[in-house]
Amino acid sequence: MSIWVSRAMDTVIGATPSPTARTASGRLGVGTVAGFGLLAGLSSALATLIHQARSATRSIEAAAVEAALADGTLVPPSVPGATHAQQRLADYLVHVKLPQGDGVYAPDGRLVTGAAAGSERPLTLVMLGDSTSVGYGTKHAGELPGVILARGVAGALDQPVRLCTHGLTGAGSADLPRQLALGLADRPDAVVILIGGNDIRDMVPPGRSAAPLGAAVASLTSHEVPVVVGTCPDFGVISPIPQPLRLMLGGWSLRLAALQEREVRTAGGSAVAIARLVSPQFVGRPDLFAPDRFHPSGPGYQRAMDVLLPALIEQLGTGPARQTQPIGPVIDESALPA
Repeated sequence: MSIWVSRAMDTVIGATPSPTARTASGRLGVGTVAGFGLLAGLSSALATLIHQARSATRSIEAAAVEAALADGTLVPPSVPGATHAQQRLADYLVHVKLPQGDGVYAPDGRLVTGAAAGSERPLTLVMLGDSTSVGYGTKHAGELPGVILARGVAGALDQPVRLCTHGLTGAGSADLPRQLALGLADRPDAVVILIGGNDIRDMVPPGRSAAPLGAAVASLTSHEVPVVVGTCPDFGVISPIPQPLRLMLGGWSLRLAALQEREVRTAGGSAVAIARLVSPQFVGRPDLFAPDRFHPSGPGYQRAMDVLLPALIEQLGTGPARQTQPIGPVIDESALPA
């Protein structure tokens, strides 16, 4: 995940002195000279931020690729049939083969074949969002956020759950309409959305980032589909991002999270404040981060899903009664693709 501040730099460099800053004789006044000094200081500070962003990006990317090579999960750079959004990622995240966990989970947590389990039609849980929605940083299917939630819901409601994941590594909120169309085709009983970090990477203004999320939630609730959103985590706890860049991105992420929460609640969804409820647990806990020291590890995702699960169960518990279908044969989780 690349982190850039060049737009802010361009804004400052493109600034021009006000005509009123000149003296009557046409010479620049003391205030203007001081202003140029401040401008030079700001430019220097922003140049430092740019350097830090590039260094942090290189470190994160190198760690991600090294970990993928060690695990044997790095696939060829050219992915047949990949979308433009996948191919354009410069940080290699799309080239890492993730565990796959979609399927139907019985109340005892087992994966079953077919379209149903038990005597009931399974609830359909759809995951939308970015790399955190697809579990980047996990080692096996049992650590995927969608699988954790599907098993948790199935056990709590004593009803099978079908998991369908349409998130995309590297996606921003602008990709939600495409993902939403795929998700609605699955006739979901509930949708979980995890998104926001890549909009910080792309320097999308928080208001502009939160708006598509609100629109997606509104669309789902208009179809009477419960929605749970894990709002943007706190970037201030990611230690590989150097200061003062980390401080700046931390503030940006908290602002985005607040706007996301407002949009989600206004649209009738349930918002879970990851930055407040989960991010503090990551401080001083390298085991909760993946080898790239940026994404969560399996235990890190577990912490986040432990917070999301009660909200999801509450939303599903108030839904309409479901139809029934016959059970499919039980299969072992080891049959899942790597």
